[in-house]
Amino acid sequence: MIEETPSLEVIDELEYGVWKATILQAALELDVFTAIAEGHHTLKEIVAAAECSERGLRILLDALCPLGLLTKSGGVYALTPTSEAFLVRGKPTYYGDFCLKAQLAWEVRGRVAEGVRRGRAVGGDFSGADTQDLWAQNMATAILTWPQWAEKAWGMWETLGVNKETNPGLHILDVACGRGVKSFVLAQADPDAHVTGLDFDKVLEVTAQVAEAMGVTKQITLRSGDILTADFGTEEFDIVLFGAILYYFNPKQVVEILGRAHKALKPGGLLVINSYIADEERCQAEEALMVAFQVFIFAPQSEVYTFSEYKGFLEEVGFTNITQQSDMLISASKR
Repeated sequence: MIEETPSLEVIDELEYGVWKATILQAALELDVFTAIAEGHHTLKEIVAAAECSERGLRILLDALCPLGLLTKSGGVYALTPTSEAFLVRGKPTYYGDFCLKAQLAWEVRGRVAEGVRRGRAVGGDFSGADTQDLWAQNMATAILTWPQWAEKAWGMWETLGVNKETNPGLHILDVACGRGVKSFVLAQADPDAHVTGLDFDKVLEVTAQVAEAMGVTKQITLRSGDILTADFGTEEFDIVLFGAILYYFNPKQVVEILGRAHKALKPGGLLVINSYIADEERCQAEEALMVAFQVFIFAPQSEVYTFSEYKGFLEEVGFTNITQQSDMLISASKR
């Protein structure tokens, strides 16, 4: 038996990633990207705008360059396309506050052990309407990046065999639609297709901008509502789509939501879950398990489910032909 030699490589890599995130956090808190966007390009100019020590800011600005967030030439700093689009305060696609309050919430992360000990979220509840401003900011990046999301969406629909030729004139309900891109690509491909997007008011303001950018506004209906209480309708839709949302809720809530989805589908309709799915032992699906830990911090009822758990929920409310199509895709049919 060959024993594996212990190595610090995995730990070193994790620690290095934390330092990269720490550099971004400091830059956002000091608002250096906005200062540069306002015309401050030399170290002395940015120091004056950010009210920082010259040495400290120089070290920070230099560290941002190899991370792809700044460039430097002849002592002059400039934004990259990424930092200019997403990290300048006041731009419609600004992502900084969401980073600080969710992705880089170090104060919250300092209490994670307490949360694990007590089995409860320590970062508040990101699943409700109270945080819709933050979610809107998160989704707003798609106003510029929607082509990247569209490519992934088409891969999903191709796996399911759904397109204009096989399913013309589809009526789709996109629950907690967010960006809306996953369903909007079907409207792009078929002028007779129609999408109803359900989400909170602030998020839908962004969804409307994405629809305009994709050229499908006339084929979209936006419906304000909370996934936990909204009426999805009765036999209105050919497809009901859930993106990365169901893992915010406990099993009883998920079953109730899926029951309303079943009611909303026409006979023969298709339910699609495009989200993180844990492996059955919950020890291999890295991305799903990282998300499980993240939502544990920020959502009191959360759980990233396995396929067998989803299958049980779907069977309970009457779905058949339940299939895991990929590591992030489940489909089911209504008789």
